[in-house]
Amino acid sequence: MENLSKLEAFKALFPWWFKIATKVILARLPVGGRIWQMIGLFRPGGMLDSDYAIGVFDRCYEAAGNPPPGFTFLELGPGDTLSSAVIGRARGAKFGWLVDAGSYASQNLSIYSELLVRLSEETPDAGLGQLRKAPNVQTLINLCDTAYLEDGLESLKKIPDDACDFIFSNAVLEHVPKEQFFPIMVEFFRILKPGGISPHMIDFRDHLGGDYNNLRFAEKLWEAPWFSQRSGFYTNRLQCSEVEAIMKDAGFNVTLSSVLPRDCTPSDRSTFNALFSNLDDGVFTVKEAMVILEKPRITAK
Repeated sequence: MENLSKLEAFKALFPWWFKIATKVILARLPVGGRIWQMIGLFRPGGMLDSDYAIGVFDRCYEAAGNPPPGFTFLELGPGDTLSSAVIGRARGAKFGWLVDAGSYASQNLSIYSELLVRLSEETPDAGLGQLRKAPNVQTLINLCDTAYLEDGLESLKKIPDDACDFIFSNAVLEHVPKEQFFPIMVEFFRILKPGGISPHMIDFRDHLGGDYNNLRFAEKLWEAPWFSQRSGFYTNRLQCSEVEAIMKDAGFNVTLSSVLPRDCTPSDRSTFNALFSNLDDGVFTVKEAMVILEKPRITAK
């Protein structure tokens, strides 16, 4: 993780426009996605670190009310590892779904060694010993009774109604294509059990330096598949109030937790696209938040 921190510090030296130009060009080279991940470019998340992975899962698990053993869960966007399958099993999960928009998870079995050792020590009664004997990653997640699905929204549509006790994601929903955001919320609502909880950590900043540079671009260009979506710097540019409204439209009760406010709202909007230049200052007040969704219980008539 130290090497990754140095890489992030190095990338921070470059201006936002250089990052865009570089990623647009690199994304078109005939190099596989796993190669870019190995060198730290287009890396989908930080779940390679055991402490980080456990922290993410447990934070969302606790926000969902610590479901009792035998629970079912879904993670959207597991990223570079399938660690949540192992952590879920250690916490008593009966079954889990890990859904991503592509095959991003490493198939290197050794990266799970530290995680398995730590979880075995923390939860000796969880029966994780057999997991350490798995010959490959696919066998490992099979032993965890977890399915890894790689087709995003289409994968969600294949999961049964009322299948999950809780659904979670970490720094993922801001990357969901704008046109798919509401359909994914509709699928979450369908999949989650009545009374179920769905916590999501969302970073509302741009991912070009944490400023507002992503708001410079016209919708047609920004949403074009060849531009930001394919090049690894895409965010859907939905602000917190807009996300809340979409989630409520899908049927959820919505609560904000762990809200981090922005240091300041944009004072100069002359470089913003017209779509954003006239928005009220209040739209830009939230930097990060855990958004907690609840599917209402069915009440007897």
